[in-house]
Amino acid sequence: MSFKANPYRSGLLAGSTGLAILVATPAMGQENTPAEGINVIVVTAEKREKDLQDVPIAITAMSGETLTANGISNVEDLQFFVPGLTVTNDSMAIINIRGIGTSAFGVATDPSTTVHYDGVYISRPTTSYQDMFDVERVEVLRGPQGVLFGRNSAGGTLNIISKMPTDELTGTIGVTLGNLGKRNFSGTISGAVADGARARLTLVKNDRNGVYRDVNFDRRYQDENNLAGRFTLAVDATDRLEIVLRADASRDRETGYPAIRETYPASLVAAGATVPSRPNEIALDAVPRYDIDAWGVSSTIRYDAGPVELKSITAFRSSDVDQTLDVDATDIFLRNIEFSESSKSFTQEFQILSTTPSRLTWILGAFYLREDGEDEIQILEPNRALAIPESNTTNAFALFGQASYEFTDSLRFTTGLRYSYEKKDFGYRIFSNKEEVDSGSPTASWSAWTPKFGVELDLSEDILAYASATRGFKSGGFQLGDAKPFLPEYLWSYEVGLKTTLFDRRLQANFSSFYYDYSNLQVVQYINGVASTTNAGRATIKGVEAEFQAKPTRNLSLTSTISWLDARYDVYFDDQVSLEGNRLPNAPKWNATFGAEYRAPLGSAGFLTLRGDVARRGTAYFKPSNDPRYASSPTTLVNGRISWEPSGGQWEVALYGRNLTDERYATYKTFGTDASGVSNPDLPLTVYGEPRQYGVQLRRFF
Repeated sequence: MSFKANPYRSGLLAGSTGLAILVATPAMGQENTPAEGINVIVVTAEKREKDLQDVPIAITAMSGETLTANGISNVEDLQFFVPGLTVTNDSMAIINIRGIGTSAFGVATDPSTTVHYDGVYISRPTTSYQDMFDVERVEVLRGPQGVLFGRNSAGGTLNIISKMPTDELTGTIGVTLGNLGKRNFSGTISGAVADGARARLTLVKNDRNGVYRDVNFDRRYQDENNLAGRFTLAVDATDRLEIVLRADASRDRETGYPAIRETYPASLVAAGATVPSRPNEIALDAVPRYDIDAWGVSSTIRYDAGPVELKSITAFRSSDVDQTLDVDATDIFLRNIEFSESSKSFTQEFQILSTTPSRLTWILGAFYLREDGEDEIQILEPNRALAIPESNTTNAFALFGQASYEFTDSLRFTTGLRYSYEKKDFGYRIFSNKEEVDSGSPTASWSAWTPKFGVELDLSEDILAYASATRGFKSGGFQLGDAKPFLPEYLWSYEVGLKTTLFDRRLQANFSSFYYDYSNLQVVQYINGVASTTNAGRATIKGVEAEFQAKPTRNLSLTSTISWLDARYDVYFDDQVSLEGNRLPNAPKWNATFGAEYRAPLGSAGFLTLRGDVARRGTAYFKPSNDPRYASSPTTLVNGRISWEPSGGQWEVALYGRNLTDERYATYKTFGTDASGVSNPDLPLTVYGEPRQYGVQLRRFF
């Protein structure tokens, strides 16, 4: 079989020239269906191409065009359109899926939910927040991915796939202008560069003025200043061998998301703190800084060996992060934090996949990661300067395999197993006023077997029922500050689901229900600016999710999602106080969305497309204590877009609006400080999400 005839390649090429504009839940259709029906969605959630409705896991997929239309430019924006997903921006992307995630940072800690770009594991959550661009689709896999995406995917994973080069010469030039001085310029060119070789280049420059104005200085905070690019070269070396080379780089020079003080006690005012009078004003003594330089290269090699396909994914990634935080959120010097991080990682994955049509399909693989990281946190106070530099080397190995057997034309069983081994070599030093007061170099290793068992039953040609039991694992690590080790996390997930495609593909309705038995979960508390990670005993998480997509007429598309989540501690003591029955942080009970799009034909004048989206999220606690002062209120966001595409489809102009009601919603809350610079739980600080934004987009296609 020639790779040139591979349906996966054909779908990618078709998608790069004509993406289906859907809303919220759906991704691009990579195969044509009748115009009246919903497009077929092809995903790679199980590391092989498959119709989304045939994948027996809970997964939401969104196309690049859907991301653009909904104003989704980074992973935080996804949370209002994906059931069970919560993303907190606390100087990094803290991703929670179904209540599972961690806010720990440092080179000896790892996320509980993972991010993959084009099959490459992204090890540092400090770089996961960057803008997404030139994206083919995003797949959000909910639940532990203990076998195929096993490294630390206890809660789930975000699988982001960039667009592939095209055979035909194509390109796009885009300009976005909006309020707050929004300026976005992008350009893509793609096409054949030689016989059997195609290339794609995308460059993006994104700028925006800050949301908050410093009342004492001519400075603004929560701005955007990003330059990024990606280059992809795909080569058909032979009819059986395909080589895809990728390189990407980004440069961020932003102020980040500042914490806002809600109250100013008399002691702070007496100490000289300026009290802002408007919600968009702030007074700081240190300029917030969030600088990121990140780049990576990778190769994906696929060889068609007849009955099997051989695949290799090799990648090297590098990132440097520098941050400055005014953690007392005043213009008097009480406490500032400076944080720097440098990471270099090498990953290698090998896969062998069955390709011969048979009742048995299988995949075998091996994975290796080496990450060398260094970071340093400096806590600066009037009478103290605390510096904690640390370094860590992680070596992670894994072997995995998964097989599905079709006992009858409608009944299939799946089993999989992954063995993971991880070792961390950690080193730290602690300086107080430049004098070393402590140091150490502990080492620890962990291993785990993570199986999966599943059954699928076709109740009819258009209805799939499934059930699964999966084990998830996340490795342990070392605390920033005192290097105390914390234990790995483990969980067993039990899930049942239903995927339906009805009424001649006019309606898709997917349902899932799950129960998690979660042990040793890693809980993070911040004390005087230093993260303290401990292991809670046990937790139980259960929930129900539903996703709907309908196309009642040729021109009207409707989507909706709803999720109910009950995530609570069973055994957890905080300072000898039992928190049994408390809800887990960043785990709202309810999340619901509704979207509608109407594509109106205008005859020779082209098409006018109107779309609107409403997302509603319930209360989310940010502390295990469930202190209501450290919780977000129920939040409703309304987005809209009107676009006009003349006949011929050579260009598009659109008016967009995000958060049209200008909802002021908290994405994170933490302890503030009093006039003496000591953390005080009675003085919370809040990080807010984005305000109302609107503007015009112009895209030219050629």
